[in-house]
Amino acid sequence: MIESGTNSGLQDLQNRILESIVRGEPLGKVARHICLGVERLVPGVICTILAVDAKGGLHTLAAPGLPDQYSHGLEGQRIGPSVGSCGTAAWRGEPVEVTDIATDPLWENFRGLGLPRDLKACWSSPIKAGDGRVVGTFAFYYRAQRGPSELERRIVEKCVGLCVIAIEHDAAQSRIHRLAYFDALTGLPNRVEFAERATRILGGEFAPGSAVNLVYVDLDDFKSINDSLGHPVGDVLLERVARRLASCAGERAFAARIGGDTFAVLDPHGADPASGALLAQKIISVLGDPFEIDAQKVTIGVSIGVVHAQAGTSLEQLAKRAEMALFEAKSEGRGTWRVFSPATETALRARRTLKQDLRNAIDAREFTLAYQPIIVLATNALSAVEVLMRWEHPSRGSISPAVFIPIVEEMGLIGTLGDWVLREACRVAASWPREIKVGVNLSPLQFRKSGFVLDVISALHQAGLPANRLELEVTESALLARDVTTRTALHDLHDFGVRLSIDDFGTGYSSLQSLRSFPFDRIKIDMSFVRDIGMDADSTAIIRAVIALARDLGMRTTAEGIETESQFDWLMRHGCDAGQGYYFGRPMRGADLQALLERTDRDDELIVPRAGDPLPSGA
Repeated sequence: MIESGTNSGLQDLQNRILESIVRGEPLGKVARHICLGVERLVPGVICTILAVDAKGGLHTLAAPGLPDQYSHGLEGQRIGPSVGSCGTAAWRGEPVEVTDIATDPLWENFRGLGLPRDLKACWSSPIKAGDGRVVGTFAFYYRAQRGPSELERRIVEKCVGLCVIAIEHDAAQSRIHRLAYFDALTGLPNRVEFAERATRILGGEFAPGSAVNLVYVDLDDFKSINDSLGHPVGDVLLERVARRLASCAGERAFAARIGGDTFAVLDPHGADPASGALLAQKIISVLGDPFEIDAQKVTIGVSIGVVHAQAGTSLEQLAKRAEMALFEAKSEGRGTWRVFSPATETALRARRTLKQDLRNAIDAREFTLAYQPIIVLATNALSAVEVLMRWEHPSRGSISPAVFIPIVEEMGLIGTLGDWVLREACRVAASWPREIKVGVNLSPLQFRKSGFVLDVISALHQAGLPANRLELEVTESALLARDVTTRTALHDLHDFGVRLSIDDFGTGYSSLQSLRSFPFDRIKIDMSFVRDIGMDADSTAIIRAVIALARDLGMRTTAEGIETESQFDWLMRHGCDAGQGYYFGRPMRGADLQALLERTDRDDELIVPRAGDPLPSGA
């Protein structure tokens, strides 16, 4: 009768445990149900269930018959060949029966845990997952020196099977949760988990009146890392960035990956905007150190948007403001941070309006071209002109290309506008009475357009302009990735006869490598160096070195932004070939350039007056 009752009770326990698992009860609660159910079936037995982590550490899942101090004493103990009954059973992967804790050598280092609590014997069985890994132990403690009975062995066999089901189900649920709420690459919370945590915090998880700082972090030019070094390196970089970002967040804040190369940090104890700014500065500093990946140093910049708000603000509103601040940081040169303010929202609203105006202007062909002379320094003769785009806004007046070109690029319309500039410049240049060169600036994005080389050749043929009179100006940023498409396009254009110059030289990323890899005919020295001639020793030394380098490589040099006679004299004395700037003349309308070109016979050199001897009116 006793055995029949035990079998019935065991079946009932099994059914109740399986129901608990199906209902999704926590693993610890299921383990406790098992222990209490077994202790009711076998009075006098103390049942425990321990988990074994991936590093071999022991953790109590349930031990209702033992005091908490006992479980605390076991917590984190590593399994081994002589770690009591449970640690040894897990180590060996087989049951361990200790009938006398007081004398058994397996308990030598743990008698202080068992004997004071009147534990005389312990029988422990490993719990093995389907793949054979030991994931836990199931143990019976006795207050007498004895081993298990046959009935107890059958009970343990059944309960170990239940433990396997419970532990594997919990592991599967944890994997599903992790896939749903955590980023697989970086291990950080994903957008869904971030939203749930942030919503709880903003909804009053902390004291009323508390404040938070939300920081959005976006990697600058991450695509160029993937393009130049490959996606595996890009993935490693993201993982390392996440690790450093988590260290910046510390214990009081938490970081998440909310997009491809965008992260968020929420500090629920953000006292004021200044604390958010300090966190942003720390992140920029920490992420600014090079990452060593595959024996190479990889550097990445970040732009950061910060918003400070009282708890109770909606996450949607907070995220929108953080995005605005981030956008402002990127618009102002990247590698920096901005804190949201009402002025930020006003500026972005104006930017949206400007975008729509730009669409209308492109459709209506509202843009015009201006032409700035490029002068041979040794003779003052006009050798070329650089084409500059102009936009006269109906209500805002003249808008600088430095303002609207980045927006056009962002809108994906630079290909359309750039093609118009190229064709118009070739058409106008073909009508000039002199065979001077025309320089056209290219956006880095134009190289990504399929068939760009054919577009250039088509523009030359359509205008009837010889290829050697067109000089395309390329910034160093366009060459950063050194991708095959860009290199092939530049070599094809050069082979066709188009002249190439590298613009803003010295301000980019890889100047010497660019000169070695691409077929440039001319180096344009950036005006930021020219402006400091005679005032900054470093700038002066850089210009001198660039002139010498270009000469050794068989290239010509043009200095931009010449405004004073002293700058002109210094550049000429040090061998710079050509120059442009207000010292010779401001950009002029097409009609004024035409008048200038017609001053003398076609066969004579056109000498351009310098400061004090102005160009024709309207220049």
